[in-house]
Amino acid sequence: MSGIKGGNRLCLLVLCLWACIVQAVAQQRDSVYFQFFAGINKSANEHLPWTEFTSYPWSFGCFVGMGKEWTPLWGGRLTFGYNHNKSRNVPACESKATWGWDDVELFADATFDLTDVFRRRRTNEGSDGFNLKAFAGVGGLATFSYPKDEPLSYLYPFSTDNKRCLGVRAGLTARGRLSDYWNWGAELSHTMVQDKFNGVVDHKAPMDGRTNLSVGVTFLMFRPKRKVVGPIVYANRLKTIPRLPLKLPEPEPTKKRQIAGRAFLDFPVNETTIYPAYRRNPDELGKIRASVDSARFDPTIRIVSVSLHGYASPESPYANNTRLAKGRTAALVDYLKRQYALPDSVFHTASTPEDWDNLRAFVEAGNRRKVKGDWWYDNPALMETPEMPEGVRQYRQELLDVIDAPMDLDAKEEKLKRVGDGEPYRWLLRHVYPGLRHTDYIIDYVVKEYPIQEARQLIYTHPEALSVEEMYRVAQSYEVGSDGYYEALVIAADRNPDDPTANLNAACACVQTRRLKDAAVYLEKAGNSQEADYVRRVILAMQGKGSWRMVHGKVVDN
Repeated sequence: MSGIKGGNRLCLLVLCLWACIVQAVAQQRDSVYFQFFAGINKSANEHLPWTEFTSYPWSFGCFVGMGKEWTPLWGGRLTFGYNHNKSRNVPACESKATWGWDDVELFADATFDLTDVFRRRRTNEGSDGFNLKAFAGVGGLATFSYPKDEPLSYLYPFSTDNKRCLGVRAGLTARGRLSDYWNWGAELSHTMVQDKFNGVVDHKAPMDGRTNLSVGVTFLMFRPKRKVVGPIVYANRLKTIPRLPLKLPEPEPTKKRQIAGRAFLDFPVNETTIYPAYRRNPDELGKIRASVDSARFDPTIRIVSVSLHGYASPESPYANNTRLAKGRTAALVDYLKRQYALPDSVFHTASTPEDWDNLRAFVEAGNRRKVKGDWWYDNPALMETPEMPEGVRQYRQELLDVIDAPMDLDAKEEKLKRVGDGEPYRWLLRHVYPGLRHTDYIIDYVVKEYPIQEARQLIYTHPEALSVEEMYRVAQSYEVGSDGYYEALVIAADRNPDDPTANLNAACACVQTRRLKDAAVYLEKAGNSQEADYVRRVILAMQGKGSWRMVHGKVVDN
């Protein structure tokens, strides 16, 4: 039983000490300070017992130091000091004569503010009526001026050469306020150094010691801020989530969807027939089929329009390019009809015999592949889109002048070939013109309304098929705050970033799951409605900001 009671008392003591330390951490720290101290010391001799400390001879020393507290409790200090030390001869000499020697020393100390641990409130930074610190440090000493003609021992070898020693020390330093900048101080320390302290080298006692008592002044580098730290005030945070203003989105009268893409089909020179296995055609035709399949994942989906716009490059006569652009677009229509049995009525075709616009955009961009969102140029893996070399870039303005000139297109092409002795044109023909032969397509389709159970699956596999209203109803089919509830509302906002209602509902879902940073992001796109402003007020209350109160279950400003 006594052991249990003892354990309880120990736990209580630890908790009290921890509370004091936590409180001290919230207090202020000392500024940079400089110290000037001088005093007396007693040097210990390895052959004299510590019980004879009172008979050790007195001497003197001084030091200057610079320190700073890094936290309200812990700090650091660097000191440079001088000491004149006196030592008694060893008993073997049968003499009580003393001899002196000097040292200079440099120590680095860690300081711990004992006053801040036990004091409950601090009125000034570094200038209280009294302050007590403990310190411990390591450093080095350079010793010199040992007596040359006086025997230090008859039994053991000794040395009177200058020495360099390592040492450790610990002690207490106290100070009190004289003014805003000056403090008085007193310091008690004990230093232990390697056994070169008195010149005797017998190594029986590997360490010798010295006790210093010093007084002096401390100068505060910066004027302390006289600020009284009041009691801790805990943030007034809203801990319960009030009812939030989710809104039912407007239903879509007709759920129209659209898929757009670009295909780069390869044709043999002057031909308009599609060869599915020719060059890159397997990949490009696969991209088109994937787009159509994405629009037809549900057999009930109705494709209402397939718009195709074919382009050719301007390296041939304009009349021939007209034939190629139209013929290659018609070949793609025939390919899609055979693949999907689509009626003629859904196809709409157009053609541009020579794609001067994209040619100009690439030349104008210079050494940048990306041109006004054109995804062909965005793809650095395509060999047709390297960075423009200097031999072409230096003629860029001249190329643009020819492209912009109001003249016959065939004559324009011939003039383009002569720029820079034809080198720029040959580079464009090899690297840029293949990308100008492409077909852009847009697929428009209509999707049906889906029941909740089916919509729960589609929101993850084909969210584009659902309306914002359907996604909202999916969320309502889950428990408020659950993963399914949160994910449905967030997917609705991510799929419809310009819809204020979808973003408001996503913000509410984030608040209900305490994702306050995410909620603020969605609120930026939710507009300035009363509902959005109320959710912002709730977030501030949950963060402990502002002045608020609860009235009839709602957060209102004071």
